[in-house]
Amino acid sequence: MLRMYQDMLKFWSEVWHKEDPDWSSPNAAVWETGPLVLRRFSRSRQTDVEDDLSPILIVPPQAGHHSCIADYDAPHQSLVRTCLDSTENPVYAIEWKSATSATRNDRIDQLVEYVNGCVDRIGKGVHLIGLCQGGWLSAIYSALYPQKVESLMLGAAPIDFTAGGGKLQEMVQSIPMSLYEGLVASGNGVLWGGHILMGWKIMNFYERFCGDYVNMWLNINNSEFLERSRKFRAWYDYTQDISGAWYLQAVAELFKENKLIKQQLQVHDQLVDLNKIECPVALLAGEKDDITLMPQLFNMAGLVSTPGDEIYKAVIPACGHIGTFMGKTAQAYWVDALRFIAGALEEKASHPVIALAA
Repeated sequence: MLRMYQDMLKFWSEVWHKEDPDWSSPNAAVWETGPLVLRRFSRSRQTDVEDDLSPILIVPPQAGHHSCIADYDAPHQSLVRTCLDSTENPVYAIEWKSATSATRNDRIDQLVEYVNGCVDRIGKGVHLIGLCQGGWLSAIYSALYPQKVESLMLGAAPIDFTAGGGKLQEMVQSIPMSLYEGLVASGNGVLWGGHILMGWKIMNFYERFCGDYVNMWLNINNSEFLERSRKFRAWYDYTQDISGAWYLQAVAELFKENKLIKQQLQVHDQLVDLNKIECPVALLAGEKDDITLMPQLFNMAGLVSTPGDEIYKAVIPACGHIGTFMGKTAQAYWVDALRFIAGALEEKASHPVIALAA
């Protein structure tokens, strides 16, 4: 009886445990503006060629969570660390801040400007890595500024938004715009991160509201399990608000109307044409991703001008949505993608691009 009582106290202590997520690899903020922080990550030693190489810039999603999912748990679940360990290139990542009244009217135009500000601050053309929502933003940026993008790598990123269906598409198509507009209005122009988190949880109702707690109870004396669970909940339950303006624009023009692949999306007073992307492209999808289905990403291969032998496509086995970029097994596929991009660029390079680590 005493053991049961102790286990219950421990269980409820775990349930109510709160901590903030953070980057797991050493880094420094090299530029900060209203909506973001640009971070440069450090290696254990500076290489002789690092500053001569084209940098890698990771664009995490803005989906109500912290951007540190790109550096979730170094060394084995961190895309940042994978890039640091497998190349000699400088590695940067954007850290999106929570939206405020000052940024609530930002549209996709402003998101593109923010990415461009980071690239200009870095001072060189970049190897752009876009994750999930950061993926469609990276694709749009690459189409508008092809001269600034050396290569484009996308993980679990919707491009052909309505292809293949899936849970997210079913939800988006079944909910009228008036409901989305009401959620934004309730936040005075900002979409609260709590609303986004609840939406994600509802899509996997049993797992989030029952299964997670059952597993916690069954493993209440397994310290390794509890540590992993605590770390994930620190990221998952921590919420950030996003601009209501670009959110409503994305729902209507991307998720509902699929304007990106129809060349109907207007950004900076011009139509976004993915055919202007000519650089090497890598596309990585999760086999069990029920948020971004494989056709939503892979259909991009037929929309760009990149030659077929310079397009890398990989399906990561038994991998879900965020696991595509933070899963342990996924990191080997990102290493392969970086090697592929390096090989595709090697012969035609007139300046340093990707240098693979020894």
